[in-house]
Parts: sequence; C-alpha cells; structure tokens
Amino acid sequence: MNNMIFHWVNSWATQSAILDKSMILLSSSVSYTAAAIMLMLWFTSGKMNDIENKRTAIYAGCTVALALVLNIIFHLVYYHPRPFAVQHVHKLIPHAKDSSFVSDHALVVFSIAWILWMRSSTWRIPVLCWAALVGISRIFVGVHYPVDVAGSALLAYACGYLILHFSAKLEPFVQFVMNLSRKVKFFQDKELERKEKL
Repeated sequence: MNNMIFHWVNSWATQSAILDKSMILLSSSVSYTAAAIMLMLWFTSGKMNDIENKRTAIYAGCTVALALVLNIIFHLVYYHPRPFAVQHVHKLIPHAKDSSFVSDHALVVFSIAWILWMRSSTWRIPVLCWAALVGISRIFVGVHYPVDVAGSALLAYACGYLILHFSAKLEPFVQFVMNLSRKVKFFQDKELERKEKL
C-alpha cells in the first residue's frame, strides 16, 4: 500500500512543468515559509491576543526543536532507504541517500501546524493545509514515501502535545525569550510597548 500510493503520487511528476515547479517550490521552501509563519505570529498579533500569539510562536519553535532532535536519534538507530535509492522514480530534486523515515521537512511543517491547531490559532486551517501540501510534495518529488510523511505528522503531534502539556515547566524559558525579544530592536512590538505604558 505504501509503495502503491508513492508510485501513484510520483507518477504525476514530469507530466506538467507548472505542477513540477510548484511542488519543487513547496518542497524546497519549507525553512523560509516556516520562518515567515513564526514571524507572522510574532508581529501580527491580534490586539487582544498579542502575548498568546507570541507564546504560540515559542511553543511552535520548541516543538520543531524537540521533533528534530528525536528524529536525529531515530535515524541513528534505524535506517530505511529512500524511494530513489531502491527503485526507479521521478526524482525532481537532488538528495542524499540517508534514511527516509521520518521526513525532516514534514516534521517542521506539521510541528507548527499542530501547535497552531491545539492553540486554536486563526491561521490553523491554512497552515495545516500548507503542511499537508508539503508532505505530498515530498512524495511527488520522489524523496519520501507516504508512511514517512504520516510518521512525521504523528511524531509532530506527539511532540506538540508534550510541549503544551508541560508548558508550565517551560514558562521560565518562555519569559526569557519574551524578555530577550524586548531588548532586540527587530523583535520589539511598538504597539504592545505603547499599551504597557498606558
């Protein structure tokens, strides 16, 4: 089933130049888009929820970090070859033949998406759709199996749950980040500072 779904999705590659470029862009721009979403959370805080949106951004960052560390450890003890390493596929981007399960890219996007979902963010639905599209794009370009993406989504959800479950213990770190941001001009929120002075 895993291989069958992979080949069905990957079979669409090379059929349309526009679709290929769109999927390559989705797959390759994860770090930039993720950073943009985090900055959006930080700076476009709703007037009533600016602190909570900043907390969401910090929790999302913590979830991404935890998920990636766990994946590094997992890759040290388990290796699963990528699709292009063991069979003929439409491979649209260059990639090393490291372990396929689970996907770092999918981990990042789903870590952010699940935190926004659990925190009932206004952006939760579009960001979750973006995460799903990124997951599909990793299959489309030939570097991951569907189970790699599904595993990433599950691991990201578990990490997000843990981060929020132990959020009280993370409070000193959250306060440290917020206090530090007030000292860095780029991260200063002028509207929040104005309200705090009133």
